Amino acid sequence: MMTVPQACDGVIRWGLAALIVFTPLAFGTVEPWSIALMEWGITTLFLFFLLSRLWPSPGRMVTKSTGERRAILGLILPIGLFLVLCMLQTMPLPMRWLRLVSPGSARMYESVDFKTWESVEAKAAEARQARQDPLLQVQTKERHPVSVSPARTRERTLLLATLVAVFFLVSRWADEEKVVSIVRSVTVVAFLVSMFGLVQLLTWNGKIYWVRRVPSLSGTGPSAFGPFVNHDHFAGYVEMAIPTALSFAFWLMDRRRRSGAFGEFPERDDGRDTTLRDGPGDVSRRLSKGILTLFAAVILIVALFFSLSRGGILATIISGSVLAILLLRRVASRVLRWSIALVLLAVVVLLISWIGAEAVKKQMGTYGNLTGEASFRLRAIIWNRVVRELPNYLWVGSGLGTFEDSFAPHTPAGPANRWDRAHNDYLQLLWETGLAGGVLFLSGALIFGVRYWWPALRSFRQPLDLFRVGIAVSLMSIALHSLVDFCLQIGANGFLCALLAGLLVALHGRRADMAGDGRRARTVEGPWSE
Repeated sequence: MMTVPQACDGVIRWGLAALIVFTPLAFGTVEPWSIALMEWGITTLFLFFLLSRLWPSPGRMVTKSTGERRAILGLILPIGLFLVLCMLQTMPLPMRWLRLVSPGSARMYESVDFKTWESVEAKAAEARQARQDPLLQVQTKERHPVSVSPARTRERTLLLATLVAVFFLVSRWADEEKVVSIVRSVTVVAFLVSMFGLVQLLTWNGKIYWVRRVPSLSGTGPSAFGPFVNHDHFAGYVEMAIPTALSFAFWLMDRRRRSGAFGEFPERDDGRDTTLRDGPGDVSRRLSKGILTLFAAVILIVALFFSLSRGGILATIISGSVLAILLLRRVASRVLRWSIALVLLAVVVLLISWIGAEAVKKQMGTYGNLTGEASFRLRAIIWNRVVRELPNYLWVGSGLGTFEDSFAPHTPAGPANRWDRAHNDYLQLLWETGLAGGVLFLSGALIFGVRYWWPALRSFRQPLDLFRVGIAVSLMSIALHSLVDFCLQIGANGFLCALLAGLLVALHGRRADMAGDGRRARTVEGPWSE
């Protein structure tokens, strides 16, 4: 009979799979209805996770090293304080305090020029006597929050909290079998989304799913790609899936999994062994799956290039080079190493040429003159203005999610009347949360990087380390892309990033539980080397 923890485990497994499918297909999860469904889904899964942990289970063995507990606590502290800071931004403060901690927000609340208003408003005297005019109500209010839009700050804080819940849920729930299941789901969904994007591009009628119209970018093709409203956001999603898919392919072709030569995993809470070793006759099936996964990765790369996202392509080229160096140098045969690299590159080039390479070549040609490219020039102007006006929100920011409102008075003259994003997540983070939020973010990122990300790039002693390096490179890619765009503010991308970060922490913990303590990096041995 299935126990309550086992039932909860099944709900979490299928719930995460459903969210992996839903988030990209729901237009990237950017609309209120899709964001609400994602938040409710994550909250439900987190409650099931808590139930599974709190439910009495005599056979459960939960062991965490002291160092691992300290590392997790080190992450909880800055993340928790950051969320507290965002909530405090919605609390009203006396105006004299607000002028000290956020002069820009104070000026936003004091920005009504009553003298000018009275001189041009015919009925100013009557309005002043009535004392009901909204402008006069603003004038008499003595307490205001740091956030210039408290409702929007609450919405973004709730979204951030649910993504944090995904991160901690996956980091504490996933074992080897679950990691493989999640990575498989991400690879399959990203492949299907990419295939749909290519088909939609070739049959483009100005509508996503051929039914919902979106604006087009003149001269460069559709602004949308696949189910995503913006082609850059699609690129942000796919660039995280590409290294994960490649590492999955190499893992499938790694014959060391069969022997268990690198130690056993501890049993799961339900007493079952979590190792994924092959039985007799599984080698050919595993090789076939590996080749199919490599093909899926090729389709992801092709779709990325046809998305025409300069930031996404450049970030993927940089991160892909790092991944190639880390993976290919550990392939046993030098001939095989170069064969894999050249075949993948050739297939990508052939597919791009077959589908139609003119738009891709034109977009790639703009890298030689980025400073003269219109969209980059506009972003550079915005970044310069953000840096110049940042002292107005230096200490605690303008409120999470309020960049559009708080930056509106500083928007430079140009084709865009308002900028809803800074197109640089790090500058926008400083603008919205100030030095307080920036320090907390850097603290959490430093702890995560030193404890989990950097070790993942250096170690290849276990088969699961292939997943670790792929996920680490995925996170590096989206971090680079965030320098020139706001992909992580898109629901689907934020969810996938939190999911992968949680998997990296889970893999680090599972690896620490393995037996064997060899120090040297070992080669990846495929079935061809037997």
